[in-house]
Amino acid sequence: MQKIKALYLSPVPDFKGGAERSLFDLLANPNIDPVLAVPEEGELAARARAMNIPVEVIDFGSVHHVRRPFKVWHGLKALSDAWRASRDLRSTALRHNIDIVHTNGLKAHSIALLTKFGKSPKLVMHFRDIAYTAQEKAVWRLLTKLASRAVFVSRACYPDEKLPSNGRVIFNGIDPRPQIALSPGTPVRVGFIGRIHPHKGLHTLLNWVKQSNSEGLETHLFVRGKFAAESPEYEAEIRSQVTALDLTRNVTFEGFFTDPEAVYQNLDVICAPAQAAEPLARTILEPMSMGLPVIATPTGGTTEMVLDGVTGFIATDAEGFKSAIRTIISDEARISSMMTAGRDHINKNFSKHKLHATVHHLYRELLDGQHASATEVVKSPL
Repeated sequence: MQKIKALYLSPVPDFKGGAERSLFDLLANPNIDPVLAVPEEGELAARARAMNIPVEVIDFGSVHHVRRPFKVWHGLKALSDAWRASRDLRSTALRHNIDIVHTNGLKAHSIALLTKFGKSPKLVMHFRDIAYTAQEKAVWRLLTKLASRAVFVSRACYPDEKLPSNGRVIFNGIDPRPQIALSPGTPVRVGFIGRIHPHKGLHTLLNWVKQSNSEGLETHLFVRGKFAAESPEYEAEIRSQVTALDLTRNVTFEGFFTDPEAVYQNLDVICAPAQAAEPLARTILEPMSMGLPVIATPTGGTTEMVLDGVTGFIATDAEGFKSAIRTIISDEARISSMMTAGRDHINKNFSKHKLHATVHHLYRELLDGQHASATEVVKSPL
C-alpha cells in the first residue's frame, strides 16, 4: 500500500516540550512518508535528518514574534510575512507531492491556512493548547472551522461543549515502558517533573508538603526540571517560599534531566498540581505507563488519564494530597491495583500504535472524501 505523503509544519526550530516530542511521534508513523518544515535550522531539523526525513526551512519572519495572549493587531502586523511564508509552504508542498499538510501549533496553523487560497493539499491542524480567553476561544473556533480536519490532544482543547463536525480527539501516544518496582518508605519521595512555571503549581505543592510533614506524613520533594525563561521572577519566589516554610531539608532541586527514563527513577509518587488547564501532560502520561502513582489536580485533559481512585489520585487541596500520601504509605494492595489499572488504561488508550493507526485513518478518510463526523473519546471503564 502506497504511503501517504505528509508535510508537518512546526512553529519552533527546537525542542520546547511535549509538543515537539509528540510531533516526532507523528513523524515515526510507519504508514506515512513525512517531510518536516521548520522556521529555521535547529534541533528539530538535525534530529529529523538523522532519521532520514527531508527537512525544509520556511521563514516565518515577524510571525515568529507573535505571542499569547493573542492580540489581533499583532496578527495584522505579521500578515505580510505570514502570506509570504504560506507561499513558500505551498510551493514546498507541491515540490514534494504532498497529500496532507499537518500543522503543530497556532502560528503554523495560521500560515498553512493561507495556502487554502488556491489549489493546495488537505490541511490538518493539531491543537495542543487550551484557549483561556474569549478572544483565544474565538480564534480556536475560526481555525477549526477553516481546517480540513482539526485534531485535539484532549477534549479540553476545544472550547465548546460539542466538537465541530470536522474535529477529532486523538490522544498523544507513548511506547510501553518497563514497570517500576514500588517500595515506598519514609519519607515518601514525591516528584515534581518538567518545566517550572507558575501555571504548573509548584508553589501550591510546597504548601501541601509543608502541611503533610507538619502532620507526621513525612515527604521529601524532588524537583526535576528547569525554571521557565518567561517567568524569571518565579525561581526567586519559590526559593524564598522554601525558606519561609522551613522546607530546606525537605526539598531538593535537581535541575533538568536529559534522560527521559531516569527522570522518574527513585520516586514513590509524581505530583502534578497544575493551576491552569493542561492539555495532556506527558509528565502524567509517562509515569502512569510505568506504574508510578500520580497525584494531580483536575485540570484540562488530566481527568482523561487520571480516573480518581481508579488509575490515580485527584487532589484539589492539601487534604486530598495528604489522603493520597496516607494510602501510598499504608495500603500496598490498593496502590498495586491502582497502578495496574493505570498502566492498562495508558497502554490501551494512549499507545503510540493507536496514535499512528488513528492518524492514518483520519488522513485516509480525508483523502477519500468521506464525510466528517465528530467523535468523542469515551473513557475506558476500568
